[in-house]
Amino acid sequence: NKRLAAAQVAFQLLYTSVFGAYATFLLLRTGSAVAVVLVHAFCNHQGVPDLSFLRERHALHSRRHLILASYLGGIVAFGVALAPLTAGFPTTFRCMGPGM
Repeated sequence: NKRLAAAQVAFQLLYTSVFGAYATFLLLRTGSAVAVVLVHAFCNHQGVPDLSFLRERHALHSRRHLILASYLGGIVAFGVALAPLTAGFPTTFRCMGPGM
């Protein structure tokens, strides 16, 4: 099915682009390639979140709202904590120096 294949490719393009932006942000903020490699390894280990609970026949379908709220809460907490947790590292990139 071409439509399904296109949707899968679009989804993969979206999440790899978002991760690439995050990895670039992390490298520029911390100046550490090790941090980027470790985050990449962690993300590869974790994989894409399992959304199979959205199907009606899934055992956790009745708790889908709680699970989705937990996912959303985690995304918001990650976004809020991102800048403070990456601040204060010396960076070798001039574009991230004072006044930039």
